[in-house]
Amino acid sequence: MSTVEEIKAAAASLKPEERFALYQWLYDSEELRRLRLAELKRDIAIGIEEADRGEVAPLDIEAIKAEGRRRLEVKPKT
Repeated sequence: MSTVEEIKAAAASLKPEERFALYQWLYDSEELRRLRLAELKRDIAIGIEEADRGEVAPLDIEAIKAEGRRRLEVKPKT
């Protein structure tokens, strides 16, 4: 069993308020913030490279809205 699996198993056994405190601690951690920032910078760099190669398309907001509506209709309602 890996360390990550052990941590997941331990977190699953916590009371909800303890699990929330753990998630909050992780969310607020400086290391996680650095990792998110690095990932964002990589994504931006990829987007810039694609734009430089001309791999761009106009934003079709109506198509995005239609897709969102379609997904909402398919999603089971509770």
